[in-house]
Amino acid sequence: MNLILDFGNSLTKYFFVNDDKILERGSFPSSKFDQNILGIKSKRDTEKLIYSSVINIKRKQLSDVFNNTMIISLKDKDLKLPFTNQYKDETLGEDRVALVSAGLNLYPDKDLLIIDIGTCITYDLVSLNKEYIGGSISPGFNLRYSSLNDYTSRLPKLDFMPIESIIGESTEEHIHAGIYNGVIGEINYNIERHRDELPNIETIISGGGANFLLNKIKNVIFADQDFLAHGLNHILQINS
Repeated sequence: MNLILDFGNSLTKYFFVNDDKILERGSFPSSKFDQNILGIKSKRDTEKLIYSSVINIKRKQLSDVFNNTMIISLKDKDLKLPFTNQYKDETLGEDRVALVSAGLNLYPDKDLLIIDIGTCITYDLVSLNKEYIGGSISPGFNLRYSSLNDYTSRLPKLDFMPIESIIGESTEEHIHAGIYNGVIGEINYNIERHRDELPNIETIISGGGANFLLNKIKNVIFADQDFLAHGLNHILQINS
């Protein structure tokens, strides 16, 4: 049995996996690591563990608990990946490494554009030769709402609401329409630009915000909720 841990800014997700099949999944607040990790260990015997983290989780915190388990970190210098990295430095986020690996696991012989909609919206481009070419980052839905409130004196802080109209009839509707349709326009523009250069490119959309874009973005694949976990599992298998 293998364990996958994905440490996010606010939430940590865990997955017990046998081969390619997820047998159990769950989550807990990332700030409650110490209170939850022993309970996760007690659920099942774990032979191998892989983790990715955008927070400050150290290997020793895991090895102290999973002391008889093979542990793989995406920070490992000898880590094998299913792609070569053309990135100019070594700061490519672990979550993006996992997303690219998940895309290549599904479509190993295609140019890929992988779009993840979370706190930020990330765009990652991979060639059919399995080379990571680069990408871009922009604010996600909630960051856009927060920015309008934080950097103006009178615009309210609102919760996300998808709105069909491109114009609103109140300040609140103006904000909802601008943010929702702005994200849709941005994503469609990025897809069109990449398709101009790579007509056969496959586009995958993942992340917690993806469900709000169903039927708004055409000719793309909407990944399932475990997309990133499948990418981590793919890396685990390569390094086993």
